[in-house]
Amino acid sequence: MKLAGRIVLGGLRLAAILVLLFTTLLPFAWMLSTAFKQNSEILVYPPRLLPTSPTLDHFKTVFLSGTVGPFFLNSLMATVFSTALTLVIATPAAYALAAHRFPRDAGRHIGLGFLLLRFLPPFAIVIPLFVLMRSVGLIDTVASLVIVYTAFHLPLAIWMIQPAAGQIPRAISEAASVDGAGPLRTFWNVVLPLLRPSIATAAAFCTIFSWNEFFFALILTTTKAKTFPVLVSSFVTDSGPQWGTIAATSLVAILPIIVLCVFLQRHLVSGLTAGAVR
Repeated sequence: MKLAGRIVLGGLRLAAILVLLFTTLLPFAWMLSTAFKQNSEILVYPPRLLPTSPTLDHFKTVFLSGTVGPFFLNSLMATVFSTALTLVIATPAAYALAAHRFPRDAGRHIGLGFLLLRFLPPFAIVIPLFVLMRSVGLIDTVASLVIVYTAFHLPLAIWMIQPAAGQIPRAISEAASVDGAGPLRTFWNVVLPLLRPSIATAAAFCTIFSWNEFFFALILTTTKAKTFPVLVSSFVTDSGPQWGTIAATSLVAILPIIVLCVFLQRHLVSGLTAGAVR
């Protein structure tokens, strides 16, 4: 009975994994197929996953339009600068909340308060943000996106790094102090290397959210600072969505994220589970 139970459990587990993989990879496979289909094949019924006569016309439309470069550069600058600024602020803040002895465990409640700010609906503050950015002359600039992305991702980054910072033994920092290291040197040479997996995980999430962000990029930019998601939406025209071009543009847009996740994959598991076991 035990062997039969293990076989059944293993079969159910394998079936669940296959279903999860299917539901996760099917949209990507369909987008990949649509990017290489002729326009006449995209909306045929019954639908076909594989194109009968593959074409590169949709990629030619994207790259020969001359708009991919500026949009891609705007997204890259907004993502890189906002992620870097978020980590520079979030890492010492998370360590301070975890290491400092607040009365009545107030540090944990402060960290939770930061996280609650992340769930603030963007449309609730977009008008004040627009008025503020217009008053300081930052409308249609990458700087406005960097500021907004940093403000929205900072609570999430603090929340992700704080558990790992709380797992660092106090004896390590005390030993560094005995050896003559000040607080800044202790943080830079001792604490920061130990927080590397959590920092990498926070960087991955902030990068993904910034790269995919559409709402603020649509509202706060007009021409010069538009990002890649806004470019994708521009292919929904009055004559209807250009599905092939949208799929080709989306495929180009997700390639940097795939490369990032492959590069950081060895840090992601340890970063996500940091602080889970005490």
